[in-house]
Amino acid sequence: MPHRVNLITSLFDKALSTEASKYCRLSIQFSLDGFSFCVCDVNRNKYSGIEVHEFHNVSTVIVLNSIIKDLIEKRDWLKTEYEKTEIIFESAKSTLVPVALFDHNHVADYLKLNHHPDLGEVIGNERLRQLDAENVFSIPEILVKTLHEHFPGASIHHFASSLIESLLIRYKNLDSSPIMFANVRKSWLDIIVLNKGKLQFFNSFRYREKEDFVYFLIFVFEQLTLNPENTELKLMGEIPKVSPLFDLTFKYVRNVGFVERGHEYAFSYVFDEIPQHYYFNLLNLHRCEL
Repeated sequence: MPHRVNLITSLFDKALSTEASKYCRLSIQFSLDGFSFCVCDVNRNKYSGIEVHEFHNVSTVIVLNSIIKDLIEKRDWLKTEYEKTEIIFESAKSTLVPVALFDHNHVADYLKLNHHPDLGEVIGNERLRQLDAENVFSIPEILVKTLHEHFPGASIHHFASSLIESLLIRYKNLDSSPIMFANVRKSWLDIIVLNKGKLQFFNSFRYREKEDFVYFLIFVFEQLTLNPENTELKLMGEIPKVSPLFDLTFKYVRNVGFVERGHEYAFSYVFDEIPQHYYFNLLNLHRCEL
């Protein structure tokens, strides 16, 4: 089947102009499933625009690279100069290594313990300061070249780095029972468990049906001997509050809520159209010291 690119959301504050982009920061997140970006006005410490595209039937890096090039050429907000640009790449290929055990001479070896990098992939690593660990990951070189060509000086991060760091920053003073977070993507579920402000668990699971989704949640509850009747579960990502997925989740996990946006940044009126728990990783990237 031919691939499709659908524009899901395109919201920009009328007071924001591309001419003022040099005083703004650009955040980008992409995967085989989609491409999104947001603009933060540094002078007002305010998120003022966001755009989200969803991909269908994109199964190869070559096709993904072509789509990204096309999007960049067609979107004015992606062709201007920013104070800073940061990019998140979604991939299952990553491994967390405690700093005390990390050796730069063996970066590739750490990744190969759990994954098999494909030909044409480059291996990188970045420090998670809140976790005191290194995240080792791979990314197709063709994508790196395209991104650096269009966004010179931009930093590219693995999505797990920003997701974990963002949660640890927000909940570092947590002094209560463990909390489970579920970051919902189009076909992936990321589960993070924080216990007294420390990371206890992180993993990503691919799911097809809502039953798969709930199975993985319950699996982690059981593995960590957490009680789904009273352990708090916070949802974030693209999961509507009224949906079969939420209804089934609530059937098995009783203490369910949704992550809200932080108060570190202001948000333009255009964000009133978006549920607060949507696009958590994208909207918190600039908080991380990656």
